[in-house]
Amino acid sequence: MASIGLVLGASTAAEAATTINYSNAQVSYDNNPGNGAESWIWAWNNNSYTIRIDYQYYDNGIDSMWVNPYSATSVNANRDIWRVRYCWWDDRSQYWGCGGWS
Repeated sequence: MASIGLVLGASTAAEAATTINYSNAQVSYDNNPGNGAESWIWAWNNNSYTIRIDYQYYDNGIDSMWVNPYSATSVNANRDIWRVRYCWWDDRSQYWGCGGWS
């Protein structure tokens, strides 16, 4: 009787960061940043007002980061990021407006 051997190998390819461009902002996140953190998120704001970036994890938890006008900021997170959305303050309604999740 012939025997068949099967060898399974694990992929070690690094995941690339995801980048989303908005009209006056940019967000990147990486679930394998190589800096010891589980994930990393960075945002750049080219607006004259503060923006908020919400980021959602695979367990549905949500965190936010605020980015001052004409600046960038980054955060290390302890879970993998699933998706992000861009938010702005609406002076007329006195409420944060947000775009869809990307």
